[in-house]
Amino acid sequence: MRLFPAFLLLMLAACVTSDPAPQGQTYAFAGNWDCAGTNVRLTDTSYDDGTRAFPIRTVAQERNNYTLFLDGSTRIGLILVTETGMTLVTTTGVQQSCRRVN
Repeated sequence: MRLFPAFLLLMLAACVTSDPAPQGQTYAFAGNWDCAGTNVRLTDTSYDDGTRAFPIRTVAQERNNYTLFLDGSTRIGLILVTETGMTLVTTTGVQQSCRRVN
C-alpha cells in the first residue's frame, strides 16, 4: 500500500526539527549507501542520488528516524537508520532498503 510511506513521512515531519548537526558531530545517516543498486551519498547538508546533489534545508529527527527537507516540498524519509542499514522513503512513494558501503 503506497499510503503508508507518505503517512510515515507526514508523521516524521511533525517531529522537532533542527538545523545542522550539533557542532563536532554528524548525523547517523551521513555516508555512502547502496539503495537498491543506486549509490546515494548523504552528508549533514546534502542528499546526492547519483544524478545531482540536493541541499538539505532542515532535518527532523525522532530517535533513529529522520526526515530531510529539500527544496520546495520535497522530503526524504530515512527510517530505522543504523550503522549498517536503513530504509529510504520518498514523497513519491519509492521505498528502498539501503546498506552502508563506507
